[in-house]
Amino acid sequence: MCVNIANVLHENGYEVQVCASRKGGTLEKFILPGIKYHILKKRNSVDIFAFYRFVRIVKNERIDIIHAHSSSIFWAVMAKLFVRNLKVIWHDHLGLKVKDRKAKFFYIFSSRCIDAIISVNNELAEWARKYMHVPYDKIFMINNFPSLNSLKKRSNPEVFTIVCLANLRPQKDHPTLLRAIAQLKERNLPKRLKVILAGSYDDQEYVGKLRALISDLGLEEIIEMPGLVEVTASLLASADCGVLTSVSEGLPVALLEYGLAGLPVVVTDVGQCAEVVGYGKNGMLIKPGDSSGLTNSLLQLVNNNELCAKLSKGLECQVIKNYGAENFLRRYRTVLSFISLI
Repeated sequence: MCVNIANVLHENGYEVQVCASRKGGTLEKFILPGIKYHILKKRNSVDIFAFYRFVRIVKNERIDIIHAHSSSIFWAVMAKLFVRNLKVIWHDHLGLKVKDRKAKFFYIFSSRCIDAIISVNNELAEWARKYMHVPYDKIFMINNFPSLNSLKKRSNPEVFTIVCLANLRPQKDHPTLLRAIAQLKERNLPKRLKVILAGSYDDQEYVGKLRALISDLGLEEIIEMPGLVEVTASLLASADCGVLTSVSEGLPVALLEYGLAGLPVVVTDVGQCAEVVGYGKNGMLIKPGDSSGLTNSLLQLVNNNELCAKLSKGLECQVIKNYGAENFLRRYRTVLSFISLI
C-alpha cells in the first residue's frame, strides 16, 4: 500500500518520497520515476545510526508529513522530537496485532504525538477512537486500494487453479486451506487441482509446518509455493479462483486484486472482507478455520462455471466502484485538510 499511495499522490501533483526501514524490496521497482527512495538499512528496532539517517533525511528534504505504516509509527513519532512542525499520519493495517496487550500499550502511549489516523476498516477505526489519544475527527476510515495491470486470462481449461495471495505467517491460516484441498481432492472433480500459495517466507518455522502438513496430506503434486511473486497480475491471470483463509485482517489488498483480475473468491468473514464481497453476494464467505465450509464452497466453484462468472463480475464491479484509487485520494485530501497542511 505504501507504494500504491506514493504513486497515486505523485501522479496527482504531490511531492512524495518513500523510505524503507531495513532494505529495498521487490516493490522498489514499482515506484514511479520522480519519487525519491531512501533505504535506512535498519539492523534492529533500536538502531541509533539508522534513526539518525532517518531524521537527517526528514530535515534535509524538508519533509512536512510522515505517513507511517503500521509499526513504523514509533520512529515517526520520535522524529517529531528533532524536527519542528512535523506532522505524523498513522496508517493502521495491524488488525490482530493491536489487540496484543504489550503492543497496545506502546501504540496508545505514542498516540499523543500522532496528528491523524487512517484505519483500513471500521473495526480498527473504532479501536483507535476508543484507545488512541487522537481527536475523534482526526481518525478516518479509508479503504485500501489495489493497483493491478490488466492481463488477458490464460488459465488451463483442464486444471482448476486456486491462488492464495498472502504472506506465509500464522495470521493467514494456510493450514485450513490445505485441509480443505485434501478433502476436495477426494471428490469426483471435473478438473485437476492446482493450488498456489504465493507469499514471502519470513516465518521459517511456520513455513516448515506448512511443508510438513503438505507432506502428511499427500498434496505435494497439487501445492506450489513460489515465494513472493513480483508480478501478481500475471499470476492472477492464470488462476480460476482466489482464496483467503485469514483469522484476522484489515482490508486485504489481495482480495481487491482478485476482484480486478476477475476471479471468484472464497474468503473468511474477518475485517472488511464481508463488505468487499457484498456479504456473500459477490463472493463466498466462510468462518475462520472452517475447512469443511471452504471445501464445499470450492466444490461449487469447480462444478459451476456460471456461478464463477456471476461472482467474479459482481466483485470486479464492486472493487472498481468502491475501492479505487480515486476514492482513496478524495478522502486522503480530507485528512490533509484536517491537519491544516493544505
